[in-house]
Amino acid sequence: MNTKVTVSRVPQVITVKSAAGGRLSGLTDVNMNSASDGAVLQYDAASQTWIAENILDKSGLQINCGNF
Repeated sequence: MNTKVTVSRVPQVITVKSAAGGRLSGLTDVNMNSASDGAVLQYDAASQTWIAENILDKSGLQINCGNF
Protein backbone atom coordinates (compact mmCIF):
# COMPACT_ATOMS: atom_id res chain seq x y z
CA MET A 1 0.00 0.00 0.00
CA ASN A 2 1.37 3.42 -0.95
CA THR A 3 -0.14 6.38 0.87
CA LYS A 4 1.18 9.90 0.49
CA VAL A 5 -0.03 12.59 2.87
CA THR A 6 0.70 16.27 2.53
CA VAL A 7 -0.03 18.30 5.64
CA SER A 8 -1.36 21.70 4.64
CA ARG A 9 -4.31 24.01 5.05
CA VAL A 10 -5.86 22.59 1.89
CA PRO A 11 -8.28 19.68 2.44
CA GLN A 12 -6.89 16.42 1.09
CA VAL A 13 -8.68 13.23 0.08
CA ILE A 14 -6.82 10.07 1.08
CA THR A 15 -7.83 6.70 -0.34
CA VAL A 16 -6.52 3.62 1.42
CA LYS A 17 -7.10 0.17 -0.05
CA SER A 18 -6.28 -3.09 1.64
CA ALA A 19 -6.73 -6.77 0.93
CA ALA A 20 -9.83 -8.31 2.50
CA GLY A 21 -9.49 -9.62 6.02
CA GLY A 22 -6.82 -7.19 7.24
CA ARG A 23 -6.93 -5.15 10.45
CA LEU A 24 -5.77 -1.57 10.93
CA SER A 25 -3.85 -2.64 14.02
CA GLY A 26 -1.73 -4.90 11.81
CA LEU A 27 -0.27 -1.95 9.91
CA THR A 28 3.12 -0.69 11.05
CA ASP A 29 2.16 2.99 10.77
CA VAL A 30 -1.05 2.77 12.85
CA ASN A 31 -1.02 3.19 16.64
CA MET A 32 -4.16 1.67 18.17
CA ASN A 33 -2.86 1.60 21.77
CA SER A 34 -5.40 4.10 23.13
CA ALA A 35 -8.32 3.16 20.86
CA SER A 36 -11.76 2.96 22.43
CA ASP A 37 -15.34 3.30 21.21
CA GLY A 38 -15.70 6.38 19.00
CA ALA A 39 -11.98 6.82 18.28
CA VAL A 40 -10.87 8.32 14.97
CA LEU A 41 -7.51 8.08 13.26
CA GLN A 42 -5.43 11.27 13.17
CA TYR A 43 -2.17 11.57 11.28
CA ASP A 44 0.84 12.65 13.37
CA ALA A 45 3.51 14.14 11.10
CA ALA A 46 6.19 14.07 13.82
CA SER A 47 6.00 10.28 14.22
CA GLN A 48 4.67 9.64 10.70
CA THR A 49 1.95 7.40 12.09
CA TRP A 50 -1.84 7.31 12.37
CA ILE A 51 -3.01 7.47 15.99
CA ALA A 52 -6.46 6.40 17.23
CA GLU A 53 -7.75 9.13 19.54
CA ASN A 54 -11.06 10.05 21.13
CA ILE A 55 -10.16 13.69 21.85
CA LEU A 56 -9.59 15.95 18.85
CA ASP A 57 -7.49 18.68 20.43
CA LYS A 58 -4.69 19.66 18.05
CA SER A 59 -3.34 23.10 17.20
CA GLY A 60 -4.79 24.28 13.89
CA LEU A 61 -7.29 21.39 13.64
CA GLN A 62 -10.31 22.27 11.53
CA ILE A 63 -13.05 19.79 10.71
CA ASN A 64 -15.25 20.54 7.71
CA CYS A 65 -18.05 18.01 7.34
CA GLY A 66 -19.24 19.41 4.01
CA ASN A 67 -22.59 20.74 2.91
CA PHE A 68 -25.75 18.67 3.22
